[in-house]
Amino acid sequence: MKTALGPIKKEQLILCSADASPDSQRKHPYSAADFFPNGKWVGALRNSAHTLGCKFVILTTGHGLVEPDDTISPYDVPIESYPDKVRALWESTIPRVLEKHKNSLMIFYSGGCPRDPYIEIAMPILRSLGISLLSFGRPMMFDVNKIEQCSRMLFRGTTLDEISSILRLPERLEFYFNI
Repeated sequence: MKTALGPIKKEQLILCSADASPDSQRKHPYSAADFFPNGKWVGALRNSAHTLGCKFVILTTGHGLVEPDDTISPYDVPIESYPDKVRALWESTIPRVLEKHKNSLMIFYSGGCPRDPYIEIAMPILRSLGISLLSFGRPMMFDVNKIEQCSRMLFRGTTLDEISSILRLPERLEFYFNI
């Protein structure tokens, strides 16, 4: 994994959290940044994006890709049960939200959600926008505390090997180049 990454500018980094189940959602409409009080990974990425000064978004199955200030309401749309509905929603929202981020890199953290179906649906859309994707961690917040360190490594330039060396679960590191 000697693939070189970066250096990238803060404006080119997108921190993206997966959403959380209905049990982790508020029971009434609320701003997306604070809509998942029991989805601790969402808050962790939000806080890291604020600290780093980079873009933060949330990939939801019920509202598509949303920005922190968007107001969203409760939903229950499991990606495994509604892949076509989720794909159609993401095909309309991901380009709208990320249209100005060509040649960017997204760090995607899925938290308690199944990562593979999210990536399978999102990656073709991201590729069409010229956005690469880096993902690591697994449910139970493994390596979520490495988001800021990984981001700083990307700002100065790094390799997948170097990122892998700081992770508790290096086998979960995945990189999808935008071509």
